[in-house]
Amino acid sequence: METFSVWGAATARVVVALFYLVTALGLAKDFKMVTGLMAAKGVPVPGPLLIVTILVWVAGGGALILGRGIVPAALVLLVLTAIITPLIHNFWAAPAQERANEVQHFANNIAIMAGLLAIAAAASARPL
Repeated sequence: METFSVWGAATARVVVALFYLVTALGLAKDFKMVTGLMAAKGVPVPGPLLIVTILVWVAGGGALILGRGIVPAALVLLVLTAIITPLIHNFWAAPAQERANEVQHFANNIAIMAGLLAIAAAASARPL
């Protein structure tokens, strides 16, 4: 059981980290389009905030993969995701044709935040 616990926790860290790293690369690739979306959603200074988001997601994802600073990395990613989710995926204000897509993204982010919380809890229980 101990082996599963160690390998399961490490696998969860890597999978969640890859989500953030791949997403950060996509945001960087589509920077202009994403900043336009952010501006349309009412986010102030979208360019600088997107740069900060990309840097935090890369640093946090890297920390999770390397197994260094797992708890702070997971909690920072969780907080940033919690801030971004209702701002960008505000399904309650979305047009009818976009609502289902926004609900799906919102729900996915809730699940990812739960995973980050579990990763932080597991890492604080014993070093990985």
